[in-house]
Amino acid sequence: MPSNREMSGGMTSNFPFSLENIPRQESCGCFSLKFGCVLTGLVVILYSVMALAQCMAALSSLPIQLDLTDLSDIAMLTLVICVTIIHAITLFLSAVLLVGAIREKAYLVRPWVIWMAMQVTVLLLLFVFWTTMNMINLFADTSLLVYVVEFLGLLIRFYMLMVVGSFYKQLIEDAGEHKNLLKIFNSDSFYTV
Repeated sequence: MPSNREMSGGMTSNFPFSLENIPRQESCGCFSLKFGCVLTGLVVILYSVMALAQCMAALSSLPIQLDLTDLSDIAMLTLVICVTIIHAITLFLSAVLLVGAIREKAYLVRPWVIWMAMQVTVLLLLFVFWTTMNMINLFADTSLLVYVVEFLGLLIRFYMLMVVGSFYKQLIEDAGEHKNLLKIFNSDSFYTV
């Protein structure tokens, strides 16, 4: 019986939130993992560009002269700047993901997987916090449709993470097999007939 190290392609960790614990996918719907990875990169790039445009519109609507005594203006400006930086990083890493998926380079795919895993975790925590706070306030002016759309968006991000994570694992395993084959062919014990 193969060990966990052999089954996971050499990637084992005792940390419960590691990449090896992301559920494995064999395909993206009826398409290959590579196609799903490229499609994910394109969708996230499109989303990031639209989110950056929305952040720029929000920045332009803030007052030019900030009153340092007004905490709400400072908090709003800080929030918009942080969200803009997050979307800019996501845009950059998604472009790197596209290059890594097309060229099948695992080291270019890994940063996106780590970044998106952090985003999905934070979004899940925010969703639970937001839902709990609204339930305490008896759904203060929030319809059920907003919750459904937020949850579906979270599920789509998680599925994208699973597809890209599975593609990353596939690339790592293929690279390990390639190295083993090269080792066999280059060794002195390999004879041709």
